[in-house]
Amino acid sequence: MTTITKERIELFIKNPLENGLTRGEQMELARIALASLERELIRHEHAKWSDSTFGCVGPIGPLKHLSKEALEAAAEPDDLSEWADMHFLLWDAQRRAGISDAEITAAMEDKLKINMERQWPEPKDGEPRLHIKEPGNSPVIPDGLSTVCAEAYQVVGVMADALGVFGDAAVQKVLDNLSQQKLVHRDVLPFSLPVTPDGWISCSDRMPNDAQWCVVNTEYGYYVQCWSEGQGWLGDDISIPKCDVINWMPLPEPPQG
Repeated sequence: MTTITKERIELFIKNPLENGLTRGEQMELARIALASLERELIRHEHAKWSDSTFGCVGPIGPLKHLSKEALEAAAEPDDLSEWADMHFLLWDAQRRAGISDAEITAAMEDKLKINMERQWPEPKDGEPRLHIKEPGNSPVIPDGLSTVCAEAYQVVGVMADALGVFGDAAVQKVLDNLSQQKLVHRDVLPFSLPVTPDGWISCSDRMPNDAQWCVVNTEYGYYVQCWSEGQGWLGDDISIPKCDVINWMPLPEPPQG
């Protein structure tokens, strides 16, 4: 089968008389166009059905639903209907957000460059692909802290990123002050909460409230996730399987004003 490249098509568009396509290239281009038309027809039919069924709503609903379908696909990766559901939800969310295919392609090109510059751990089948965090992204942890205070230093970088309201210098200063005044200690935790000795709440004892944002502790790092009673742990960048979460702690309320 003849293949045709993007560069070849661009040359033909710029000057079709001097860069005419061979018959094989014409057939390949026709196959590509046909596949694109078939895909657009399905997207159009799905958009009509989605609008008549769910009405004029935003992209958040299908995006939240996507995490559920992704977990189901992970459980049965050979089930093509699960893959179809994920594509439908992505298409629907993208359309409702008003994002074009060209914008998605450009964003993917930019993100690929970022991912290629990151460091990645040794791959393990069945585990999320999480890049190695740069050492400078987390607050400096002084020596000799109590366990709870040390844990606070480890998770505060993740919490600050999620809340989007704390500067690195401000976070560091507050934690240093807490440490010096010996205020970060297990004795100040609410006594009514079942917690592990180091300040984390055990998943086996209690789960967060529905739609509550938390820092979760997993064997591959700390992440900010939102607990959903119907869908499990959900995150902006990655949703973590429930079985991978060891324990959790609630995010603090952002500063007011």
